[in-house]
Amino acid sequence: MGRKEENIKKAEVLRKQLDRIRNIGVVAHIDHGKTTFSDNLLAGAGMISEELAGEQLALDYDEQEQARGITINAAAASMVHEYEGKEYLINLIDTPGHVDFGGDVTRAMRAVDGGIVVVCAVEGVMPQTETVLRQALREKVKPVLLINKVDRLINELKLNAEEMQERFVKVIAEVNTLISKMVPEEFKNEWKVKVEDGSVIFGSSLHNWAISKPYMDKTGMTFKDIYEYCKNNDEKTLAKKLPMYKIALDTVIEHLPNPKDAQKYRIPVIWKGDPDSEVGRAMLECDSKGPLALMITKIIIDPHAGEVAFGRVYGGKITEGQEVYIVGMPKKYRTQQVAIMVGSDRITVKEVEAGNIAAITGLKDAIAGSTVTTVQDMESFEGIKYISEPVVTVRVEAKRPSDLPKLVKALRNISKADPSIVVSINQESGEYLMSGMGELHLEITEYRIKNEQGVDIVTSEPTVIYRETVERKSSKFEGKSPNKHNYLYVEVEPLEESIVKAIQEGEISDNVKKHGKEITKALQELGMDRAEAKGVFAIN
Repeated sequence: MGRKEENIKKAEVLRKQLDRIRNIGVVAHIDHGKTTFSDNLLAGAGMISEELAGEQLALDYDEQEQARGITINAAAASMVHEYEGKEYLINLIDTPGHVDFGGDVTRAMRAVDGGIVVVCAVEGVMPQTETVLRQALREKVKPVLLINKVDRLINELKLNAEEMQERFVKVIAEVNTLISKMVPEEFKNEWKVKVEDGSVIFGSSLHNWAISKPYMDKTGMTFKDIYEYCKNNDEKTLAKKLPMYKIALDTVIEHLPNPKDAQKYRIPVIWKGDPDSEVGRAMLECDSKGPLALMITKIIIDPHAGEVAFGRVYGGKITEGQEVYIVGMPKKYRTQQVAIMVGSDRITVKEVEAGNIAAITGLKDAIAGSTVTTVQDMESFEGIKYISEPVVTVRVEAKRPSDLPKLVKALRNISKADPSIVVSINQESGEYLMSGMGELHLEITEYRIKNEQGVDIVTSEPTVIYRETVERKSSKFEGKSPNKHNYLYVEVEPLEESIVKAIQEGEISDNVKKHGKEITKALQELGMDRAEAKGVFAIN
């Protein structure tokens, strides 16, 4: 039996032991080395060849990812790691760094409890570093820090040992400033990253080595030793003495929470139902014996298996052939296959328990954000709130008029697989409009429609959406009802900055019908007049 198959067998047992599970995401600015780092972890677990780690980019298995050298899709992998004599199951999600694919990062953060924030030692903290941190902290995902590409400071920038350490101090300070600005109040001090406690790792994903303070104490290695190894181009020895996968996964197990601990503080943020209900208690306790509560975070269209839904099981378990409800849909659905993911491979299993990430076929009407459950009237999970909205639009038409039905189906599949793509119809011209996060996002989507969906299309030049906004209070506008018996008076004025920020960051729900009292109270606390707050009937 190969090591990969052996790990899959071990994962079967570990999935049932909550204290031995870690669900983690790898997030960073583009080209800071996330996918190369993920390769190291997979190689350490025996999932790919150690010689190819850092070059194979196993989680960039999409054709366009390999051609462009960037991550486009969030990809999942499960691996087993031994720490202090015990084995642990690590469910890893590698996410995109390019700003156009930020929607995938937001959805991935709903599925994980901890995150490794990768920052390039040369470039330091970049705009997308701040964005991915905000996405993680909004979902109460705890971070640890990896300062990557340390070898470049020595071999390219020619910094000495002292200058190198000064650079590290600056990066850590900048990351902690961002964390303290965005972290939930109860974790303000607890979640800051510190060299002393080992929540900061230094290393080189490309050359497969890393170091942290606990490993310095254990091995006697110092930054001066590392400096000498890098300067002498002997990073192979360094990789043998300080294998990146071991240091990184030890840090994950030591510092990031298991699902049972994490769900106690995460569930009240992502689910607003009754915590004392049977399903509420099952989720707070991460109990596999309770009713099923699963949230879909991603849909992929597989040419052989059809629609594959990925999701985090928060309560109960999902099994092969199980009858389930998708909240908001009138009928029952029967699951076909249940699996765990390793890169592009789906490993079929009989069931996946609470606290784990599953891939499921058979949920035809599910979309990213759907709630899957065995309780017919379960309150759905809170909607996934994106940091940015689609800003670039193209007109799409089939090259051959006879392909129009195929185009409609392809656009439906695309918007299902990637909710960041918004498809609409121009009511005046009848043209199909496709909006995305940027030109690259639309370019990749166009490629998928042509090559994966098999529809030959023609697209227009991209146009940028501009929106009007309210700068100051307007004069009173008078309107009349159709029968001229009723007069309506409307005034428009901008909201207070604090209220806008609370809505954008998801602190105030946009479901007024369901959470009217809590919204009124929150708006009053932010300074809105009581009568005005009570009169709010919609937030958009």
